[in-house]
Amino acid sequence: MSPLWRGTNRYVPNACDNVATFLPARVVGQDMAIRHLVNAVCEHVREGPEGAAGWGASSRHQQGQQQGDAAVAAAALGGGGGGQPLTLMRRKPLVISVHGPPGTGKTYTHTLLARALYNRDPATAMSCPGQGCVGAKVLYGLSYVSEEQAGQLAQVREAILDHLRSTPHPMLVIEEYDKLDCASRGMLRQLIRHPELISTDMSRAIILLESNLGFLELESLLTAVKGNKSQIPPETAERVLRHAALSSWRSSDCERIDDSVAFAATIDHYLPFFPLTREDITVLVEQEMATNYAARLAARGGSLAWEAEVVRWLVGKVDFDSGSYPLEGATQVAAVCVRFLAHLFRAVEMELHSTAAAAAAAAAAGPHGGLNAADGQHKAPLPLEAVEFRLVVAPGGKELRLLRRSQAPARAAPASSSSEPPSGSM
Repeated sequence: MSPLWRGTNRYVPNACDNVATFLPARVVGQDMAIRHLVNAVCEHVREGPEGAAGWGASSRHQQGQQQGDAAVAAAALGGGGGGQPLTLMRRKPLVISVHGPPGTGKTYTHTLLARALYNRDPATAMSCPGQGCVGAKVLYGLSYVSEEQAGQLAQVREAILDHLRSTPHPMLVIEEYDKLDCASRGMLRQLIRHPELISTDMSRAIILLESNLGFLELESLLTAVKGNKSQIPPETAERVLRHAALSSWRSSDCERIDDSVAFAATIDHYLPFFPLTREDITVLVEQEMATNYAARLAARGGSLAWEAEVVRWLVGKVDFDSGSYPLEGATQVAAVCVRFLAHLFRAVEMELHSTAAAAAAAAAAGPHGGLNAADGQHKAPLPLEAVEFRLVVAPGGKELRLLRRSQAPARAAPASSSSEPPSGSM
């Protein structure tokens, strides 16, 4: 792989293919949002007539604002003075508003998106945000105490502008957008409405606004269809989120109603991240068992098998509300596995390490193997490839047990061997 396309600040040539395959394979329970995101991003990054990126989306993008509005925006951003005419850019950035309760995969999704956009092989880009995707910038919490607000907001504004100006294909993520104070939101609103003010082409930029706004409405939609997300029309979810966002902005008294409406018009897409269901948590538990615990045994020459009863037992340790939605989304999955599985696997790893050491010692001792202390006979240790472990629910159902069973050949683990972590980590 050429280093030119690994961790760059430009979208890689296969960015759309990456996004279309990498995200759906890893994000659990959010098919509607991921499908919408893939379509929006692929349209935005594709090359069109005259080499114009994202040409297919240009008809729905604003081409500029009146100079009077732009002058007001310039003042809000701290620039654009002197009476000089403004050069309006042909196209605005792609702006996506992402909504849903905590633990449903919003942060995980934008991390995967950055890996897919800036790396030919996103599976190898583990330091993201960071060197694996330097084109992406994530901002957390832009609310400040009053005496520090002006100075800190100016620093944040300069950091945003520097990133957008210095990055050919920038991605900007604003987490917890719904919690911003009026000054922070005003600065971002003017930047998004008037991208021409930063004196650079933002037509290839992607801006994600993430918030918990509308999560109660999404839960109501999901409950009405008894947890079957496929029964919810995408346009219904988007309409509900647009209304929730606009209502929140209008009630904050940060701006005039017409400003709120104008800003809402700059948002191209609203993505619904629905509450996870018991079925989603079941998938995540199996992913955690396969990608963490089974993989750990495989690295030491063992294999792991389990029955559906074990997965149901672990899912039962996750806290659900009365509507059968996990209270903490996916974040509790790893914690439950650590609580009930980690000590079992640590003990087995120590055993396998000792077995490997014994095998090495026997090989060094010659063809007769090592001495078995129990019967005084020289026996070669069992090959590690023949060691199988089986995870079961103990009699009485109060705990899990990891049982060792040797056979040749070993049985394969019943779940995926992907090295990716489960989705929804926030």
